[in-house]
Amino acid sequence: MNGVEIDSLSFCYRDSKQEILHEIGTSVEAGEFVCILGQSGCGKSTLLRLLAGLEKPTGGSIRIDGEELRGASLSRGMVFQDYGLFPWMSAGENIVLALRQRFPEMTKAEKKALALSMLEKVGLQREIYSKLPKSLSGGMKQRCAIAQAFAIDPPILLMDEPFGALDAVTRARLQDLVLELWESGERSRKKTVFFVTHDVDEAILLADHIIVLGQRPSRIIYELRIPEEKRAKRETQFVDPEIISMRNELIRQINQDVEQHIGE
Repeated sequence: MNGVEIDSLSFCYRDSKQEILHEIGTSVEAGEFVCILGQSGCGKSTLLRLLAGLEKPTGGSIRIDGEELRGASLSRGMVFQDYGLFPWMSAGENIVLALRQRFPEMTKAEKKALALSMLEKVGLQREIYSKLPKSLSGGMKQRCAIAQAFAIDPPILLMDEPFGALDAVTRARLQDLVLELWESGERSRKKTVFFVTHDVDEAILLADHIIVLGQRPSRIIYELRIPEEKRAKRETQFVDPEIISMRNELIRQINQDVEQHIGE
């Protein structure tokens, strides 16, 4: 079980009186793929950091399976936009380091074998294990970060605009990879994923639950749950009338919020 309850969640930094998030509330079922959508600067990444336990709310709460979140935990893996790999460690060593923290009972050989297996699973050759991040392309580094996150097998996965800086082809391949890894388990065993993006098309392709944040102080201005049979497919995303209608409504909601704030 990886259900998440967000109740009247608010946040502002200690050195600032400007509220970033204002009384956000939603419920996320175990195994959902949630995309947090909104304009740049609206607080999407801040919400993800709160879910990771890297920041503390100034109001409200986050509960996971009924227990209030009180700090960071290896039960929540995070993939950062800048990859989050230590540059002085090889790709494989970065993964092994995370495994050492998550599975201290594993032998050194078992950790290396799992790291190699995950690198292959994300489409990288075994020799990448010994290469430093500086010698890898952006797409390769992002694959390593995804391999690291899935290797520690957290029930909740947090992804902060992980494909924002990648070219269109690499981005599409990694979107498909994440979906494949997420869908590989039965519903009861699927990871609960929170994926931050500002791209409406990306959100529609990946998510079965979309949360749209408005301008600061951010609140949820629109929320959409997509039944399994209605989920978008890459080959029909831009021709299916229902998906097109869904996309138009998401864009309308975002634009309407922007216009309201411009007029204030």
